[in-house]
Amino acid sequence: MTNNSMKGKYKRLIEEMNAIDVRKTINEKTIAVLVFGACENHGNHMPFGSDFIFPIEVAKRVAAKVSNVIVLPAIPYGVSLHHDKFQMTMSINPETLVGIISDLLTSLIQNKIRRVLIINGHDGNIAPIEIAARSIKNKHPEMIIACLESWWILVGQMKKDIFEVWNGLGHGGEAETSAVLAVRPDLVNIESAPKEVIPKLPENIRIFWKFDELTSTGATGSPQKANIKKGYEILQILEDVLLSFIKEMEASNWKYGLYLK
Repeated sequence: MTNNSMKGKYKRLIEEMNAIDVRKTINEKTIAVLVFGACENHGNHMPFGSDFIFPIEVAKRVAAKVSNVIVLPAIPYGVSLHHDKFQMTMSINPETLVGIISDLLTSLIQNKIRRVLIINGHDGNIAPIEIAARSIKNKHPEMIIACLESWWILVGQMKKDIFEVWNGLGHGGEAETSAVLAVRPDLVNIESAPKEVIPKLPENIRIFWKFDELTSTGATGSPQKANIKKGYEILQILEDVLLSFIKEMEASNWKYGLYLK
């Protein structure tokens, strides 16, 4: 087998595929992965692209192990209105993001791809993703749209002994800093990490805050507790969760609920 044919056979990123690769790879059993992130301050120690840099790496790792997965280019902007007091926040209005997600899902339908996995890296995107997904699902009931909404909450719930403070939570905090350390250590300057900030908020009632009401550093949580070992554990947890989900769905031919009776 030539080097060129090897390259074509194992491409999984749509941005790197040509028309021949697409014809050979994509069919009605393809699982399309969409990644949504943000561009915003994560404290002095973290890159502005953290919210897509990490989840796109998770997506690539899954695609490397599942032959019918393709990964679409990450959307590097999100709904970051609540961060706009911090320099160089690049935000999309919620209605705009709903439209973008809806258009992308519609494009997949037009290409007869009905199995979609969304990996989200930013809290402000959760509501627009749900609105768009429910709207498209209503118009196209045959489509299956799954979403990993908030990996930063999931990892602390699944393995509580990883983190030392606040279950790893925080914007540019213990979990997120560890995660980026695991995939792009060159972009993290842990020596510049701010001190611990745990916002005082009600336990059971949600307040729709602006981020500058919670911190003056651009970060919350305890980034100084982050390390690369924790990051590798986070990667493994998320990879296992997503691979398990795909294996389960593949086994049922992507049927669920009453369709399994």
